[in-house]
Amino acid sequence: MMALRWVWDLYNEPGNSGTGNDTSSLVENVFRWARECHPSQPLTVGVWNWNMTKLNEIVLKHSDIITFHDYNDPETLSRHIDILKEHNRPVINTEWLNRPRNSTIPSCLPIFHEKNVGCMHWGLVNGKTQTHLHWGWRPGMGEPEVWQHDLFHNDHTPYDPQELKLFSKYTGR
Repeated sequence: MMALRWVWDLYNEPGNSGTGNDTSSLVENVFRWARECHPSQPLTVGVWNWNMTKLNEIVLKHSDIITFHDYNDPETLSRHIDILKEHNRPVINTEWLNRPRNSTIPSCLPIFHEKNVGCMHWGLVNGKTQTHLHWGWRPGMGEPEVWQHDLFHNDHTPYDPQELKLFSKYTGR
């Protein structure tokens, strides 16, 4: 697969905040407006909610590459990848890793590698954005025993050195 250098991700999680399929016409317009700029980069909007059939049809129809969010267990992740690969375009997961939900580095990286799917990880160092905290965490709950995201403590020591070894194994670096 050719290395992808740039991509326009036009809209993060359309239909979130309870708007659902109501954002379908806006998503179509976003693609139209972007195409009017004659971009040399591929355009995409990620599939993130598998229950919004109408919206996902629009996203998959107009995306040059398929991007998606998936915080599910390995079996569900694998099934979702197989469905998305039916569109015969490159596939990249742009959000994943929810350790408490069994979306983990040891369980997901082998699937991405085996199925030739790119993946991006947006939690890196525990700090300002607090992405180590799980969804629903509230102040006063203390530090979670199992982090959701993030690979390093704020002193740059690894959360789990074995996870970093797996990244090295699957990236060849």
